[in-house]
Amino acid sequence: MIRVLVADDHAMFREMLRIALPRNGDLEVVGEADNGRDLPDTVYRCTPDVILLDYKMPYVSDFGGLVKDLRNRRPDAQIVVLSGFASVDIAKRSAEAGVRGYVLKSTRLHAVADAIRAVTKGGIWIDPNLPREVFDVFQRHSLPAENEHSGLKELTRREREVLACVAQGIGNREIAAKLAISEKTVKTHLTRIFAKLDVKNRVGAAIAFHGNGNGSTAAAASVDGDLAVAH
Repeated sequence: MIRVLVADDHAMFREMLRIALPRNGDLEVVGEADNGRDLPDTVYRCTPDVILLDYKMPYVSDFGGLVKDLRNRRPDAQIVVLSGFASVDIAKRSAEAGVRGYVLKSTRLHAVADAIRAVTKGGIWIDPNLPREVFDVFQRHSLPAENEHSGLKELTRREREVLACVAQGIGNREIAAKLAISEKTVKTHLTRIFAKLDVKNRVGAAIAFHGNGNGSTAAAASVDGDLAVAH
């Protein structure tokens, strides 16, 4: 089970996540916080694997400082920022502090679950509805250059989405449904991905995705292009 802590000052939003996330089967909400003052102690007490962190909460004057404090208290926990706004500034502050994902509050609930799983596996997750600049910011700040396969830098955003699915063992038909594209388009993307990564098959692409081949480092990727109101 992946242990999740929800930090948001809106009680209804926290309740929604507390009820909905466990329905995925592999997620457990182990704690909640409604302000930045109490959050560090809650993190220490609940030992979450992933912290869903609202960008704007009471008693938070320095978001980057809060993130660094949380990472010091719980180094193994990954942090995903939640926000109702698409902002390059939020992306920069978050990525520089060590946040691994950026989720809009207007996304579908199952996309939040995907984000949690992605960062738990060592990847980063960027909401597909955020601007390209946000994707680039996280790629630049979250991935050490020496660990990234050189071909990954050449992939388009959609190609990274397809690659992320391949690395999870998802077949072409499911990828097509997940990204709302045709199977033929998936195959076209895969052909281009294999060429850019200089690999011959899905296994080689997955190894490139996981950096050094043993799964310790994952390339930046966003998954799930669906959108719906979630607050």
